[in-house]
Amino acid sequence: MIDRLSGAALLALCLLVALSPPAQAEETERLFLLGAGAYVASNPYESAKEKAGTGVLPLFFYQDRRVTADLSGLAVKAYASDRFTLEGRIAPRFQLVDPKETRDFAFLQRDVGIDVGGRASAAFGPATLSLEYLADVSGETKGQEVNLDLTLEAAPSERLTLQAVAGLSWKDEKLSTWLYGLKAGEVGAARAYEFGRTRGAPSGGVVVPSLGAQARYRIGERAYVIAAAEVELFDDDITRSPLVAKKSAAAGFVGLVRRF
Repeated sequence: MIDRLSGAALLALCLLVALSPPAQAEETERLFLLGAGAYVASNPYESAKEKAGTGVLPLFFYQDRRVTADLSGLAVKAYASDRFTLEGRIAPRFQLVDPKETRDFAFLQRDVGIDVGGRASAAFGPATLSLEYLADVSGETKGQEVNLDLTLEAAPSERLTLQAVAGLSWKDEKLSTWLYGLKAGEVGAARAYEFGRTRGAPSGGVVVPSLGAQARYRIGERAYVIAAAEVELFDDDITRSPLVAKKSAAAGFVGLVRRF
């Protein structure tokens, strides 16, 4: 159930790879990319209909000196220097695979939510450390999370850029229940698994580690092939939920974008 195309947002990082030094060297005030891609995501739910879900997504990326927008949301720079960046964030929350893809829990409703928050990033050579806070404002999850990500970047050639990402995501009790649990109002008190409320369910939220890799390969002057993969790891606090059957969730993505 990699949501938002992942904690270290899978899609966002894929597209940000296109902002490699060769592209930045042009010093254009605006950058606009359009394309499409396909994803495959494992289904970690109990009674999953299929082991994985697949789909196709239209892709877009826009950036100017203050604003960045893509499928992962909107970021507005409040402060930026050579090393540090502070941004305000508006981000949709959606899942690549949700409980509708199961036999026993297809009645669960998980709609798209909207989160608002901020992100601080610091660059140290090829490494970037970012800390992000997001809270739901749509009433869908009514939860909040804190994401800490470390990104390492390398450019083996002029055309190829690689990134590796390690992340930790803390999700509060309400968001954890929306992602991994069952509410009493959905299944009744006897079957419920609400974080912080159900007996045996942990309080204080959960921490989910993740590992990911992204790549960008330039074709010609304006086209890029982008690819990414990520895995999230679930501890016993999550897998004790009747909804979750696997100890991890993974997703992969391949796409083609063109710079305009």
